[in-house]
Amino acid sequence: MSKVANSITHEFFFGTITHDPRSYQIRFCVGPSRANGLIQELFAVLASGQFPAFPPILIQVAKPFITSTFEAVIKTVLNRQSETSRAIDKIHDLAVRNVEFASQVHKGHMRDKAWLKRMVETLVREDRAPLRQIPDPIGRTVRLMEVGEDRSSPVVIDEPAAEVLRAHEPMQVGDVAEYDVKIEGVFKTNGACRVRLLDEDRIVPGKITDPALEQPNNVYTAALNAGVVLHVTAKPVLKDGQIDRLFISHAEVSSPDRSRRRRSAA
Repeated sequence: MSKVANSITHEFFFGTITHDPRSYQIRFCVGPSRANGLIQELFAVLASGQFPAFPPILIQVAKPFITSTFEAVIKTVLNRQSETSRAIDKIHDLAVRNVEFASQVHKGHMRDKAWLKRMVETLVREDRAPLRQIPDPIGRTVRLMEVGEDRSSPVVIDEPAAEVLRAHEPMQVGDVAEYDVKIEGVFKTNGACRVRLLDEDRIVPGKITDPALEQPNNVYTAALNAGVVLHVTAKPVLKDGQIDRLFISHAEVSSPDRSRRRRSAA
């Protein structure tokens, strides 16, 4: 996380994008864990031998700029174009609201949304390796990460997002949707499963994040034993436009009426 923060901050204060730590004059360090061990704080430290004089407006808008740019970088990797645009809008609005910032910093480029989009895409290319490392604990010790000081609207990285961030090829997080599936196999210990997409008659790997899986005689293991159809709510991870993996958050036994409607539509 600190590597990505360093890269974004270097661009903000010095106007160049690089992943080379030898260039950084401001370094982010990770503070000690809080008592519950779930909150990590990053601190910016001047690493230059000389004290740089930054315009006061730069210090004032640094935190919202870094947070919004980080959000735009993450959403770009996830191929969530509308959410990327909203994050870029936040940066643009920040520049528009602060006349001094808009006129003095980066030669006014912050008012140009196309320039901001290119900046974010360049940050993604330069920082792709550390971006793959950010979600390392997700799926092993935690279900999701929240980034940012604003607890009401943090940047959320869940298990589907972690899957795409770790990938070495372009992938995309899809919207939550409903599917009719048959469970072909499931591990209660970690939620890993294989499901048959009935609309496509194709088996894909999945992950059940529903806490109900931990209960005895739950809907998932019962459906596996009985061979019945489940109607699930899930978030897909897409590759080349097709579902590559399904993250299931809820399920119920599919009713006969729904099955008949599905067959009629087919």
